[in-house]
Amino acid sequence: MKEEQNRRPVLTRPAFRIPTIGAMPYTEAADGARIYYRTNGPTRAEPLVLIMGLGWDMTGWQLLMPYLGEFRVLRLDNRGTGRSDKPDRPYSIRQMALDVIRCMNATGIDSAHIYGASLGSMIAQEVALNYPARVRSLVLGCPSPGAIAFPGSPGILRMLLNREELSPEESFMRATPFLYGRALTERPEAIEEVMRRRIASRADPVGMRRQLEAVLRWSSLRWLRGLRVPTMVMHGDKDRLIPLSNGRLIAALVPGARLNIIKGAGHVYGTDAPEEHLELLLDWLAEQSGAHKLAASA
Repeated sequence: MKEEQNRRPVLTRPAFRIPTIGAMPYTEAADGARIYYRTNGPTRAEPLVLIMGLGWDMTGWQLLMPYLGEFRVLRLDNRGTGRSDKPDRPYSIRQMALDVIRCMNATGIDSAHIYGASLGSMIAQEVALNYPARVRSLVLGCPSPGAIAFPGSPGILRMLLNREELSPEESFMRATPFLYGRALTERPEAIEEVMRRRIASRADPVGMRRQLEAVLRWSSLRWLRGLRVPTMVMHGDKDRLIPLSNGRLIAALVPGARLNIIKGAGHVYGTDAPEEHLELLLDWLAEQSGAHKLAASA
């Protein structure tokens, strides 16, 4: 395991611009649920799949998208969110991983770099464990190997379980101290912008509850030592929802995994430390894209 401290690059502008219009179809999941996805970027570019966390639809990636113009980016609304179906029946992380594979199949993406954050990191682990040939590299953001590992603050867990009783504004404001680190004092306007986007996404309470139930039933601990995919872990050291101990554990178990700790950042490290997050991600993708092309030409 290689542990790296983050740096502070200064980013003045995106290197590439994302087209404003992309393909916006659905694919049908194995159980008949419709999964909404969207692709952006050149068809022949290096493919990157983004998997969002609990209750968020694909708009959770919106601030990152302007920097990913050199990639063919596939985003999806996980079942229970956004424009995807929200069946009121049990979900599983393996089922949600298969949803990702179905979206890749629908877009003709044979393999890709997979980046999952929070719940998305669990889905990404499941994709890599069950479909390793479909994964060029793995990025796990604020990850957990399952609820039985190192639990977060009881306060946020209680709030998540009872959020159907709260308005969207109340839910977000109660969660904020558990989700953010230095942005609470250094970038409060950024948190306000996230709140506006979060409320606009209109998280479905039934879908979110079903997602949370899937999280509480899942664990990857038994299989991580057998994961043979290049893996990078990013984790804020002030994460109160999924403590850093989880990221350390995953990086210790996955052979050759790289751990990057973002100082002063909470669970939503992309808001707390956007420059560090972006540099770590783009450096990793450049490195792994080069390695994949070299292997393909050998």
